[in-house]
Amino acid sequence: MKLFYFSIVMSCACDTYPVLELSRSAITKRIKTTKFLLSSLVQLSENKLVGLKLLICPHCGQHWQTGREWNFENKEYAFQVPAISVDDWQTQPYTQPASWLIYGALMGDYLAKNTFELSDKQCQTTCCKQQALKLSGVCKEHHIEQLQRFDILPKVPSGRLFKPYL
Repeated sequence: MKLFYFSIVMSCACDTYPVLELSRSAITKRIKTTKFLLSSLVQLSENKLVGLKLLICPHCGQHWQTGREWNFENKEYAFQVPAISVDDWQTQPYTQPASWLIYGALMGDYLAKNTFELSDKQCQTTCCKQQALKLSGVCKEHHIEQLQRFDILPKVPSGRLFKPYL
């Protein structure tokens, strides 16, 4: 009598989760489905300081990271990321898509509400050849950097950049 062994190969659901769009509705929807998604992933590492996790799908090998943002009530959501070593990820996790969404909205508002008239003078920042703004003494780029340094405007989101968010 011959015995036949059948192995059940479980497939994953990674391909049912598209790349996370930079929209409030897409991130909100992902927040709602993240608990189910995380139940099928294996945690590789955690950064407790910022509340992020690096995970992997045991079936297809897709890497995932979680994110949390104040503007989304600090609720956890997961998004696909390129493969990375745990050491590299611990050194610099990936940038969270929601961070870019919030940054873009705040900067978009600022840029839309302000006019940037150029003066006839050069930017006073060393080695900058751009024209300075009237009433500023520095070019638009350096003016924005100054406002970010003093926390008047949001800083560029931190973290490792990756496609498709480059």
